[in-house]
This record gives sequence, structure tokens and C-alpha cells, in this order.
Amino acid sequence: NILNSFMKISVVTISYNQDKFLEQCILSVKNQTYKNFEHIIVDAGSSDRSRKIIHKYKNYFSKVIRDSNTYFL
Repeated sequence: NILNSFMKISVVTISYNQDKFLEQCILSVKNQTYKNFEHIIVDAGSSDRSRKIIHKYKNYFSKVIRDSNTYFL
């Protein structure tokens, strides 16, 4: 498909203490049929299992941003 070679999609997942939903989200992005994408994870200092889940799938991300000083409005 000609679009696959030109159009790159960026998926940004913002997570803070979302371990109940995070793995399902990551797998949903990973299993898409469209493959020309990057997946960026932003974790603002989670204290639950989120960081372990992110580490488990670290090879699937283009970038992981871990910053406890990041705030989302």
C-alpha cells in the first residue's frame, strides 16, 4: 500500500497509575495491521505496576518518557 510507505502515525499513550488498562492498550497498538507507526509512552511517575508493564514491552516503543515532574491538564 502506497500510504504505508509515506504516512507515519505517532501514537502517544499517557499513563499515570493505569496498570489495569495499560497492557491492553499497548497490545492494541502493537497488534494493528498498519505497521508504519511509532508508539510513545509517557509515564508521569506511576506507583503501581505500570512501570513493570512498560519495561515488559520496552522493545515495542519508539520512546518512553518517565518524568514525575510531568503534569497533564
